[in-house]
Amino acid sequence: MMYKLPQQIVINNEIVLEKINDRHSEAIFTQIDRHRDYLSQFVHWTRFTHKLEDSQNFVKLCETEAESGESFVWAICWQGKAVGTISFNKPIDWKNRTAHIGYWLSPEMQGQGIVTQAVNAIINATQDQFTHYILRCALHNSRSNAVAQRCGFVFVEVQENAEKIGDNLYSQNVYQKAI
Repeated sequence: MMYKLPQQIVINNEIVLEKINDRHSEAIFTQIDRHRDYLSQFVHWTRFTHKLEDSQNFVKLCETEAESGESFVWAICWQGKAVGTISFNKPIDWKNRTAHIGYWLSPEMQGQGIVTQAVNAIINATQDQFTHYILRCALHNSRSNAVAQRCGFVFVEVQENAEKIGDNLYSQNVYQKAI
């Protein structure tokens, strides 16, 4: 089966989503390294990204999983520089036409509507392939929960102890959007 998702999604003259590739590795690593303490409040994987090679290996894994249709990651590029990512997380459910969305953004870029625009853009660009989109947000991640609501997702349930961040388990709000 051929899995075809857009390689690039232009949001406006400053924000472009680009299929992640090695060109993005250094900028992504720099953002993670610079904002490690902040990001580690919300995502577990910062603990495994300590050098540029770790980001390069992540990008290679993303490319492999995109080729097989397991997941797909776009770099969120602002003025040509990667400042975060947005993805259809593993595993994409092609049979049931369901994608689970994940994202992170440099705290320097937050509060400008970039993630809200990116979520809406990937939904608009892929609604011929998917009928359901899922977002899972840790209860304490108020910005992420606000994105789900602004993008028209409907609250489904709270999943207790569903996400490990550091040494702690956090409950998640689960949101869904049907097209």
